[in-house]
Amino acid sequence: MNSPVDDKIEHPTAGIIIIGNEILSGKVEDSNSPYLCKELRFLGVEVKRMVTLPDEIEVIGRHVHEYSRDYTWVFTTGGVGPTHDDVTIEAVAHGFGAETEESPQMLEVLEGYYGERLNSAHRRMALIPSGAELMQLPSMRSPQLKYHNIFVFPGVPELV
Repeated sequence: MNSPVDDKIEHPTAGIIIIGNEILSGKVEDSNSPYLCKELRFLGVEVKRMVTLPDEIEVIGRHVHEYSRDYTWVFTTGGVGPTHDDVTIEAVAHGFGAETEESPQMLEVLEGYYGERLNSAHRRMALIPSGAELMQLPSMRSPQLKYHNIFVFPGVPELV
């Protein structure tokens, strides 16, 4: 993980938000929060709080906004793919009253990954909050972005 830690911040803190009905139902085991906790501790960031949330825009938006206010950094995993329940990016925008816009850069990544198979569900992944920054990661095939002090990652462990 590249360090999000700003050397000027004396005691950086973090909140972790794990998103997915599949985790809450027990169908999928969360392996991202232990990984993030270990990496953040190594970087000198104290994880103060973690929560697992359902795929619900209002709930995610409220928590992301609260965590953004309370912690130096916020990390979310899950809910950024092409399925109907992947609502994290929309929820982050909603939590801040922001609009989403199509990112030409993300659309290019998706076109490169999906090629002829690119459909409207895949294209929806190119919608990001206005002002968000895409992170350039070698394995990028779904949105991975920074919005304010929030880092949004997919739920797939090898992409975190």
